[in-house]
Amino acid sequence: MRIAQITDSHITAAGTLWKDRVDMAAGLARAVARLNEIGPDLVVHTGDIVDGGGEAQYALAAEILSDLKAPLRLLPGNHDLRERMRAAFGARVDLPAGPFLHFAQEADGLLILGLDTIEEGETAGRLCAERAAWARERLARGRPALVFAHHPPCPMGLPFMDRFVFRGADLAAETFQGRGVLRVATGHVHAAAERHWAGTLVAACPATGVQIPPVQDGAWPGFALEAPAIRLHDWSPALGLTVKTVPVEPGPFHPFEADPSADFSGTPHAG
Repeated sequence: MRIAQITDSHITAAGTLWKDRVDMAAGLARAVARLNEIGPDLVVHTGDIVDGGGEAQYALAAEILSDLKAPLRLLPGNHDLRERMRAAFGARVDLPAGPFLHFAQEADGLLILGLDTIEEGETAGRLCAERAAWARERLARGRPALVFAHHPPCPMGLPFMDRFVFRGADLAAETFQGRGVLRVATGHVHAAAERHWAGTLVAACPATGVQIPPVQDGAWPGFALEAPAIRLHDWSPALGLTVKTVPVEPGPFHPFEADPSADFSGTPHAG
């Protein structure tokens, strides 16, 4: 089972540039094309699908994502609005009724859990008692779990983004600790960053648009037009969960000299 993650596409209205500089729609379209080449079993977009919650922005995002061949799951980010997500994507994506856009599904013994962490109108994320109870009910069934969310539930060592303190971090730790959570895969911080926390690994995925450099030496923060990336979460009962980060636009490929005895079947070998 291969679950691909993209995040933070920040789509603006057709014909406009993000902060008058960046064509975010082109970035998302390139990510979709790359995903179609890779062929995952599922794609999860972990939020900030659009930049300002506008209907025209969602219309463009939906048009671009309609080219995706794999099944799609969506989570809201702090720039998103749940009802406009439902209006734009409801015909294709299973978005539940109710106050939160959670999802849960199982594949080959792995629980794939999507957790809605937004408070509309606020930058910081939150896990409230209702959301925590929903997650605990599903995590209590004893399966290994891969959790997706927009916000990291803890500081990630990124001073600019860590200013927006996640509300309910202690509750999130109690929810994840000791319940088989292999990884909490997030977006939000526009950087590849990982932290061991609450008995699991919190791992933020780079954005499909712009990145926020994690090391800025005290300078005023900004964004960088660094390479966008996709995270591939590969699950098998034999190997467990393995994760790869692949660029949206790979560099030139040069094959090694052929070796007829080589075995690339994926079967582990000793020695």
